[in-house]
Amino acid sequence: MGESRQAKRRQIRLIRALALTLALGIAAPALAQEPPEAVYAKFHRAGLAADYEGMRKYESAAKAKEMEPIPPEQRGPILEALARTLPRSYSVVEKTVEEGATRAVLRLRGTQPAISATITLVKEKGEWKVDDANWGGR
Repeated sequence: MGESRQAKRRQIRLIRALALTLALGIAAPALAQEPPEAVYAKFHRAGLAADYEGMRKYESAAKAKEMEPIPPEQRGPILEALARTLPRSYSVVEKTVEEGATRAVLRLRGTQPAISATITLVKEKGEWKVDDANWGGR
């Protein structure tokens, strides 16, 4: 009888360990995932540096396709012009993550120059990607 209790305890410990391992495996990607504002910050820094490849890492697939028809030799001047118009710093005024957490909208306020933006991000393969960055309102 004592041996069967020990066997049951071992089974329970094994089941608990497996459940914990499974829970950590499911939760780890969600815990490691960057929030939308952190992804946009990296995209913005790459934009300020006119770093095409750096920006592409954080672009949605649809946004990346928009740049494909532009010949590589023309991308540099376009990105340099973009870098001159982007604010050097900004703050997040509002963040909305839609139900289902597949789309997020950031409202930003830039300084140097003073300008507002609406940034839309979408989730692709579990990661936030910039789908639209509209700097325009003063």
